[in-house]
Amino acid sequence: MRELTGSNDGPQINAWQKAAGAALYGPWCGVYQAANQRACGLPVPKGAAGSYNWFTDKTRTYYFTGKRGSIDSLKPGHVVGFYYASLGRIGHIGRAVEMGRSIRKGRPARGWYVNAGNTGRGGGRDGGGVRVVFYPSSDISAAANWLY
Repeated sequence: MRELTGSNDGPQINAWQKAAGAALYGPWCGVYQAANQRACGLPVPKGAAGSYNWFTDKTRTYYFTGKRGSIDSLKPGHVVGFYYASLGRIGHIGRAVEMGRSIRKGRPARGWYVNAGNTGRGGGRDGGGVRVVFYPSSDISAAANWLY
């Protein structure tokens, strides 16, 4: 799935943005996750277009860097957030797909493969498509379970 002109647009992206009540041509990582949730009959947060809104529910958000929990609780299917100092908040969201392999047997994984919309080949929040990208665990700033 790729943007039509590189300006956060395309028939499917526009449909996701309309369904989420988001402005057209805006960042769409949150509306991509919302579309996936709705397709599976799962709940979405209010303001799902804003990636930060996925991590405001204290019963679902079990990890937030420096505030609560541990990244070790992350499981496939949970949503993960990435903090951007330039925004002063979570500015990108994806879904954990698979744990990366550990460097040595018996050691924790060094990261996760994450499926995200509006991302580039190397990750980030302003790319042109849907991709699965590897992120080191240290890059993941928040995690929440929206599977119930």
